[in-house]
Amino acid sequence: MAGSSPSDKSNSASTEPSEEVPSMTLLQTTQSVLWAMLGVQSKKNARRDFSKGKFSHFVIIGVVFALVFIFTLVSIIRVVIPDSIS
Repeated sequence: MAGSSPSDKSNSASTEPSEEVPSMTLLQTTQSVLWAMLGVQSKKNARRDFSKGKFSHFVIIGVVFALVFIFTLVSIIRVVIPDSIS
């Protein structure tokens, strides 16, 4: 080990193929978005979201759920408030 230094080991480690972190499943992403809309999230899941999640997936699912939420509220209001009150 006379010729080996810590920098040599770090260089050899950097040339090895790095393992890719698997991305989150659709179910995991959906659950994270739903919990975020409720305002609760475990630290473990938050770390997973930031390390494995894709921003575009969170945005798309978030927009879809926001539209579903708005549509649901509008539908409930139309049922509760009769049209004859104009």
